[in-house]
Amino acid sequence: MLCGVFPQDHYLTQYLRSHALFALIFMLCHVSRSLGEDPVSGSRAKYLILVTLDGVRGDEMFGGMDLETLKASSEGKDVRDQEVYQRFWASTPEERRLNLMPFFWGTLMKQHGFILGHRQKGSIVQLRNRHRFSYPGYAEILTGRARDRIIKSNEKVRNPSPTLLEFLKSEWQLKFQEVAAFASWETMDFIVQQQKGAIYSNAGHQTYISRDPVMRWLSKAQFQTRSPWDSVRHDYYTFTFAMDYVQHRSPRVLYLALGETDDWAHDGRYDRVLQALHQSDQYLRVLWEYYQSRAETKGRTCFVMTTDHGRGGNPYNWMHHNDKLEESQYTWLSVACPGLTRRGELMEHPPVFAEQIAATTAMLMGLNYVEKHPNAGKSIPFLNSVP
Repeated sequence: MLCGVFPQDHYLTQYLRSHALFALIFMLCHVSRSLGEDPVSGSRAKYLILVTLDGVRGDEMFGGMDLETLKASSEGKDVRDQEVYQRFWASTPEERRLNLMPFFWGTLMKQHGFILGHRQKGSIVQLRNRHRFSYPGYAEILTGRARDRIIKSNEKVRNPSPTLLEFLKSEWQLKFQEVAAFASWETMDFIVQQQKGAIYSNAGHQTYISRDPVMRWLSKAQFQTRSPWDSVRHDYYTFTFAMDYVQHRSPRVLYLALGETDDWAHDGRYDRVLQALHQSDQYLRVLWEYYQSRAETKGRTCFVMTTDHGRGGNPYNWMHHNDKLEESQYTWLSVACPGLTRRGELMEHPPVFAEQIAATTAMLMGLNYVEKHPNAGKSIPFLNSVP
């Protein structure tokens, strides 16, 4: 239970069937392909969903379960007896990643979007900041800048720069509740906004206020079912609160920052990392199907997904990431947005940096981020033009 409430798909199914808020989501299976105008001059995207999966390596994103890493973390036990081996192992990387993230690879990347970052195929996404841990990584994603001299720890200090979330609120003249961030790590409340109270933020073990009595009960339950980490709650609570907020508040911008993939990795629990990543894929499916189920958001919602840093690339250092550990700088970026027609893996393109994500996301929404933030990284220019 420490890894979440949905260790297997049928648990998610039972939850969706039993909970009134998500009953409609469970029944919907419609899949659409969104085609539209140029993303700058006539973007059809009016809603943004930004998702980060903390510290998820390209190894797992593109290759699924790594057998050698599982062996090294299993303390001499036969991996064939482990549930994660039986569920996620297959003979090819394509099969393994599909087993691990069936919605992401079987539906989202196949029919709706694309991903960058598979280095073996000439696709590089990397950090500009040199620290290669969470706060600098998230700040680079959200502000378009690496601020190495200022942001050099994970301490709970206010972001010194305005973020993409605040930019969108200002450009679209949105109300406080129309831009929302839900995060498992409590420090995210300080990262997502330069001005405290600029946007709605719920991070870490923080009370969530809702009209729904079940949500109020879950808000209390999060304090009774503590995770192994003082500053990080289970992703289940983060996701469930976010879905309740979406249904009651209909934000134009939602940022969902899931964290268990990184924390289990630091604990050396590769099995839990795999379970958490698989669980994140289920959350992503629910989000996607909900937004495709509503007339006002179907074909008008842009999904942008990435991670804050990489980690070590072998079975003995995969738990760690820092400025001295090679491969910690490599990340990935996935987009499913109206107007972009590429599908699957993008290959053989110029290197992309995390500092470009803010401007690129704004571009996909029809806005110019660099005009207001000239020191930020420029948007990615080739999204519809590479193999």
